[in-house]
Parts: sequence; structure tokens; C-alpha cells
Amino acid sequence: MSLTRKFIFLLVILQFISACSSATTPYAYVRKNHDQPAVKKVAIFSFHNNTMIAEANKIVTGSFVASLVKMRKFKVEFSGNIKNFLVSERIIVRTGVDLNTIKLMGRRLGVDAVIMGRIEEFVGMEEKKRGVIPVVSISARMVDVRTGKILWMAQHRRTGDDYIKVLDFGKVRSVGELTKKVVLEMIETMP
Repeated sequence: MSLTRKFIFLLVILQFISACSSATTPYAYVRKNHDQPAVKKVAIFSFHNNTMIAEANKIVTGSFVASLVKMRKFKVEFSGNIKNFLVSERIIVRTGVDLNTIKLMGRRLGVDAVIMGRIEEFVGMEEKKRGVIPVVSISARMVDVRTGKILWMAQHRRTGDDYIKVLDFGKVRSVGELTKKVVLEMIETMP
């Protein structure tokens, strides 16, 4: 076997192995028998940050809003209106909100569902050295404001190396870019 054939064979094997190892998709749940056209407008709460990175919730929440607007799945309530509602009702959101608050928000802001989430991992933001592999892990859920039932729920964890095709091509080096990819993959599982 010639040297070029061996090289091509090796590249094909590497691509096959990398494709098999990076085929991760979000763990998702979608409620069956729910009236999808009824959800037209959503409110997105700031994601709860379980990491030490202070900006993680702003980055992830902003990415969710931008991706939903870009994909035109739902109308998204302006975050200023959500903050005004919470302040006027004297509600402090730490890890989540109760069902009565969700229902009241639905009536006051005219939203059909609320999206809440949690950031479990967010690595690659404050490390200054080169070669740090970004890691993002997010969970989110969409709750119907009328019934309080979970309509959609997803959890997703990816690293920058998960997108490598062959020989570092496709590798994601920025935690911001990785966040966009993770959020987009999660939103694609929405009903």
C-alpha cells in the first residue's frame, strides 16, 4: 500500500471515529397532546447561574432570546417588561418562581408560556491561558402559564472539542460561540 493510500485511509478512519464520538444531542422532553398553536408569546426569565462566572446568566439568557427571535418560533416578551412586572409585584427571583406568579405574569404581560433555566457549567470565560477547552451545560424548561404544566424541557452539555471534524477543524475555542451552538441545538428540540 502506498504512503498516500495509507494517509487517506487514516483520515477516513479518524473522521469516522470523530463523527461517532461527537453525535451528542440534547436530552429533551416535549409534552404530548398539548396545543402548540396556543403558545405564541413567551417570557424568558434570567437563567439561574450555578457557576462562579458572574456574566454566564447574561450570556446564556441573551443567547436564548436572540436565537428564539432569529428562528421566529415565538414572540419574545421584552426583558424590561419582565423586570418591571417583577419589581411592581415585589417578586425576588433566585432559583425560580411559583405557579401563581407565572399565572399572574401570563395575564399581565399577555404571554402564553415562560422559559426558565439553569446554567450548570460555564468554563472558558475567565481563563487567560491558551488551549482552555470551553464547556457549557444548560438546562431549560417551558411552562404553560394557564396550567403550570411543563411543555418542553431540555438539558444539554457540550465542549469545544465536540465539534471537531478532523485534525482540530471545527473545534470551538470561544465559550460564547459554544453557548450559541448549545442553545440553538436545544431550541431545535422545541415543539
